[in-house]
Amino acid sequence: MAAGPSHGRSRPGRPEVSELPLALAGAGVGVWSWELASGRLVCDEQAAALSGLAPGEFDGTIDAAFAVVHPDDVAGVRRAMSGAARTAGAVLEEYRVRRPDGSIRWVQARGAVLRDETDGAARMVGLVGDVSPVQTDRDGAGPGSTVLWRAARLLDVTHALGRALTVDELGDVVVHTATADLGIVFAAVLLHGDDGEPYRSIVHPATSPVLAMWQALPVRGPAAAADVVRDRRPRYHRSRAEYLADYPDRDETVRVLGLNACAHLPLVVSDRLIGVLVLVWGVSRDFDPGDQAFLQTLAGICAHAFERARLYERQTTLVAVLQRAILPQRLPDPSGVRLSARYLPASRDVGIGGDWYDAIVLPDGELMLVVGDVGGHGLGAIAIMAELYQATRAYALQGRSPAEITTQLAANLAGQGDEALATAVVARLTPGERRLTWSCAGHPPPLLIAGRSTRYLDQVHGPILGAAPGHRYGQSVLSLPPGCRLLLYSDGLVERRGTSLSERLDAFAAAAGAGPAPGPGPAGGSGPGGGLEDLCEGILAEIAAPSGRDDDVCLLAVGLD
Repeated sequence: MAAGPSHGRSRPGRPEVSELPLALAGAGVGVWSWELASGRLVCDEQAAALSGLAPGEFDGTIDAAFAVVHPDDVAGVRRAMSGAARTAGAVLEEYRVRRPDGSIRWVQARGAVLRDETDGAARMVGLVGDVSPVQTDRDGAGPGSTVLWRAARLLDVTHALGRALTVDELGDVVVHTATADLGIVFAAVLLHGDDGEPYRSIVHPATSPVLAMWQALPVRGPAAAADVVRDRRPRYHRSRAEYLADYPDRDETVRVLGLNACAHLPLVVSDRLIGVLVLVWGVSRDFDPGDQAFLQTLAGICAHAFERARLYERQTTLVAVLQRAILPQRLPDPSGVRLSARYLPASRDVGIGGDWYDAIVLPDGELMLVVGDVGGHGLGAIAIMAELYQATRAYALQGRSPAEITTQLAANLAGQGDEALATAVVARLTPGERRLTWSCAGHPPPLLIAGRSTRYLDQVHGPILGAAPGHRYGQSVLSLPPGCRLLLYSDGLVERRGTSLSERLDAFAAAAGAGPAPGPGPAGGSGPGGGLEDLCEGILAEIAAPSGRDDDVCLLAVGLD
């Protein structure tokens, strides 16, 4: 099967090019070209013959080529070709075709997408060859018997596993890959904890009969999975009869799963068993040495991916616990001031970052407000965030001004090394006088809302913390109007890849200005949480949706009576 034009015209002075079609034909290889927009398929005589296309009957479409692919293979071939066309990638597939004389042959097609420099039209061009001599011809063998096919599948699986982070995501990749590429009818991943006991299972398909049967199985009963756990050796059963001969009490299991062949493979990392991979076929399978080597290599790749995912989940959980322990459990409730705060983590493939907020009532009755953002994610960012959080509190309780606090934080952070950077806005609010004093260290500007009008307090008093350890930061003072609201936030709220910062700041101001007006309730509304809570929820819903968010979001809202 193929896609993309194949012309072999000679050029003056280039005899080696004119001989290329002869060389390919002599090697039993055909050339094809598939025009992606029109679906037109052009094949040379060799490619047409290899692909099972009858002379004089081929209508020049990709669908005609798919029509001669073996029914058991056509879905996978279509998926691979369409995926390569959609992503402008490459394809390497082996599958069966039915020749005009009724014979079945294995072919291998490889191709890549090219784009015409003149009109931009895309086509896929490639080669096709007969690989039947290195394929087994047993019934139900399915794809996967050549070294090249197996190598390609292992590369595909490795790439897919690399994009998955959590255990559940990996489980989905493994079972769906096995279904698509190996023709299995059931797959399961049984994971074991550090104590050796099973703690999680991922099954596919997750239908009610399968799940009910699976959950009812005795964990340590006479089944292949338990035997694999005991001696860490893979088990291969070529037929239903062979499986039931070893495990006669599993007749119901065999019936529900449609088992006619199965492989139970240990998942081992550093000589430690972390689980078992179960693959079930609906047809008998020989499991020749090449097949077994391929499946065991696949299990090894999966084992290391699952171990990485388990470590990732543990670290993410630890980081989240530490962050929750550091951030304020409850905001103060000073007279004449209402407070509300929100924290949203970054998307799951980025990790928890070092954003923080704080609000404390100082001994003189003033209110300290701060929002900061440590560069990076994970434990390192959380550790620096914890240090800055505690230091800011300590300096504020000592009576230092916002400028003195940011100056000292910059000096502290410089001692952490070149990679330790952060931004922050530190403010002191005198509620009775509605006086705000703030110092901005490379941080996004606070947003002031008065009625329906908004304006940014865009004075910047110094660079990012840690960038210039000797810098003395400044501060600004502003008298706030009655009934106003002030929003401090981290850059994750207003930054999006592919969108200008000015557009995002405008959108933030518009959403804030259109929010609910202050009311008489304890938080600016008629009930608990009131208008200030609704304002925060509305802003987050409007501009902080998870889609495209690459960073954490902190939002600290202040309302004055």
